[in-house]
Amino acid sequence: MKNIHHKQYLLLLLLMGSLFFYGCANINPIDPQSPSTIPTPKTEQVGDSIVTYNYADTGDVQLSANNLTLKVGQRLILEPALGLSKNTRFTSSGEYFFSNIMQQDMDQSNETRVVFIGEKPGKGKLQIIPNSTEIDRAVDLWVTVIP
Repeated sequence: MKNIHHKQYLLLLLLMGSLFFYGCANINPIDPQSPSTIPTPKTEQVGDSIVTYNYADTGDVQLSANNLTLKVGQRLILEPALGLSKNTRFTSSGEYFFSNIMQQDMDQSNETRVVFIGEKPGKGKLQIIPNSTEIDRAVDLWVTVIP
């Protein structure tokens, strides 16, 4: 009887030693033929229009684009250029009131970006004012929303 336990112990020791020496095989293999899905960031979606704005101590605001056409439901993302940390104000009024065609997305995880969603067809103008008060250096962003 002692000889059987000794053989079992030796076999168990060999098994554990081989697992330690050779490592474990992946018991949940992934099929390399199946496509992997890469999650897209919530902040950007396919079809988003991203406009970057920048300004210095003098001169007008510079935009990466200033005349856009979006479809209803498409998003417009306004973001400052890398390194721009000044306060910027966005305003609109009059015949081309921006809120008539675009709705601001209030569920924003990134506080440096301002996101709008095309709500209904029309044309709108958003004025981008540097340092929140320098209207003489402001620039207009025109957006046309189509069905």
